[in-house]
Amino acid sequence: MKLKWKLPQLNTFAVILSVIVLVTALTWIVPSGAYDRTEIDGRQIVVPGTYHAVPANPQGIFDVLQAPIHGFENTALVIVFLLVIGGVLAVVEKTGAITAGIKEASRFFAKHPQFKFLFIPLGITMFSLCGATFGMCEEALIFIPILIPLALSLGYDSALGTAIPFVGAGVGFATAFTNPFTVGIAQGIAQLPLYSGLGYRMIIWAVCTAVVISFMMLYGRKIRKDPTKSITYQFDLNKRRELGMDQAAEKITTRQKLVLAVFGLGMLGLIAGVLKPQLCDFIKGFTGWDLITLLGLEESGWYISEIAALFLGVGFLAAIAGGLSMSEFNDSFFDGVRGMASIAMLLCFAQAIILIAQQGQILDTMLDFMSKGISKLHPIVASWAAMMLQTIIDFFIPSGSSKAVLTMPILAPLADLIGITRQTMVLSFQLGGSWLNMIFPTDPVTIAAIGFAQIAYGKWLKWLLPLLVLMYLLSFAALIPPYFMHWQ
Repeated sequence: MKLKWKLPQLNTFAVILSVIVLVTALTWIVPSGAYDRTEIDGRQIVVPGTYHAVPANPQGIFDVLQAPIHGFENTALVIVFLLVIGGVLAVVEKTGAITAGIKEASRFFAKHPQFKFLFIPLGITMFSLCGATFGMCEEALIFIPILIPLALSLGYDSALGTAIPFVGAGVGFATAFTNPFTVGIAQGIAQLPLYSGLGYRMIIWAVCTAVVISFMMLYGRKIRKDPTKSITYQFDLNKRRELGMDQAAEKITTRQKLVLAVFGLGMLGLIAGVLKPQLCDFIKGFTGWDLITLLGLEESGWYISEIAALFLGVGFLAAIAGGLSMSEFNDSFFDGVRGMASIAMLLCFAQAIILIAQQGQILDTMLDFMSKGISKLHPIVASWAAMMLQTIIDFFIPSGSSKAVLTMPILAPLADLIGITRQTMVLSFQLGGSWLNMIFPTDPVTIAAIGFAQIAYGKWLKWLLPLLVLMYLLSFAALIPPYFMHWQ
């Protein structure tokens, strides 16, 4: 008899609630402890060798019930970001521009079928580069509602439309070579030259990105042959009807072209804003003009608040270009906002998991216990163990920069004692602290991404887990050569 592995159809909210219960129980079992911290360049950095026990603070029922409420405080910016995106995309959809644009793209691919196969590899490569260079993460969410209908029009499914920007940016983030939020901060703490070891990191990025492309192309081929094999089959049926994909394609209007132009300029503005420091440095090196000083710009690149403001402006301009009345704009914008409400609440509950662990003072205890265990292992095995330590910490702290300031002050000097280079320890940090973000229910970007396509958590987990297992095997392999070549 042939056995087939089946994963229960886990409801995302049920999974988050279960994890809340588990972490609450851990605050009663795991001893409380903390490291001292010092402020360096505006960041609270852990001081090595200062771990000490602190009074236990097990979380009670009322603490747990308050945690999602306080979770809103920590995710408010992300929630507003999602609400704005939902509202603006609903306005753009109301103009009919997205549907008309998708049908135009479908018509193009129908005339030139030889270009269809480029959709997956080019899309993943582009988003992977964004993740590897400037740390694209939350920004990938903007592209999911656009790529879902495009994927459907090409015979794929919503899961692929979600994965191309989300998993694409994820593999780039994990194997980054110039990501300032992971590699940049970790190398700074480890006292390494900024972005040193670039060549080897680029090799790892290229290999892992190629594997992700192959995985997604195999899945895409399967879906095109038999759409019922899709993990989003029922959602896709409804989405196709909603977009009128079964109807004859009407010619795109001038107003719809204007709306798409406004939206396209908004995307270019997003990229320019996020890459502002790099672009200004490039212009300064090429022309000698210091635009940051000349124009009085902030030195840092844009983040969530600036991007949300940009898209709010795009929404207003799209409504004008599309000829929407104030009533139509109002109705469509707030329909989009309401559609994001459930995702916003899931983010609050996911954040509650992290707050409970922090208030229970168990994170530093876990870090101290595991770092001491790493010191007794063979150097190669120790680098693997350090990577898995980052994975465990990643469950509680999805932010790459926050993990760097928590773990690298402990692990960087530890690398000197166990016989591996600090450069190798940075690689362990970035690989271990990124892969499972794509399935962890504590990561707000993951919850939002699968929420767009209404993918059940169990289906998403079962679909992506084989790819992530393969990524871990590649990561283990990638940590072996640095030991033999004394990678600096």
